[in-house]
Amino acid sequence: MPSTPLTQEQIAAIRTFINKRGFNTIEVEMEALDHMASKVEALLEEKPDMNFDLAITKAHASFGIYGLSTLAESIEGGLLQRFKRQFFKELLSYFNSSKILIPMGLAIIGYFLLTQYPQNDKGMFLQSGFLIYGFLLAVIPYSIFRKQMKRWEKRSSFAKMSTYGLYITQFVFGQGFGLVTKTLYEQGSSAFPYVFIAGFVLTSLTVFINYDLMKWGIATVNEKWAKYMPEVAV
Repeated sequence: MPSTPLTQEQIAAIRTFINKRGFNTIEVEMEALDHMASKVEALLEEKPDMNFDLAITKAHASFGIYGLSTLAESIEGGLLQRFKRQFFKELLSYFNSSKILIPMGLAIIGYFLLTQYPQNDKGMFLQSGFLIYGFLLAVIPYSIFRKQMKRWEKRSSFAKMSTYGLYITQFVFGQGFGLVTKTLYEQGSSAFPYVFIAGFVLTSLTVFINYDLMKWGIATVNEKWAKYMPEVAV
């Protein structure tokens, strides 16, 4: 016999119970709510006359001596790994699908910029140029999702990772390729043109990747959270 779904009032009571214990980031809250609700449903199915508050207490106790703390630590630890995997998944998607036309187009633009680079320059524009270009690109995806990010950035780990990850990746690519290309140019290395074009392509791609990451993060929160709190889904 299937279990009777919890009412919105009962779900709200479980959510309040979770929040009182300090677990109020969206990702931890929704995962804890999912686990707690499932356990409460199972307890009420087993004993339909059980007091609801008692069912919540028993469900919480089933997580062990530290209650939801262990679950919360596991969730927070897994979020960064999921974010990293998604980043590389998005990056690879631009080289193993029809999206490859984008890096190909960027490579052509990079080659054109290379041919326009002043021959008498000492490489002084390479380091700062890549860095400034990277940060200017970072404004684009954040501007598109600004409203959604503002709504969640204080409560969502995914929103924070997407925002901070955006600027970190732009800094790493911009500063990294800026330093490498500057050094190769000063040394007169034959690898300079190839590294310059590759650096331009990858730095430019971060704007597309971070757009995809923000879109994925928002969709992930909405999809999971809407199960219990449909009114907050965007």
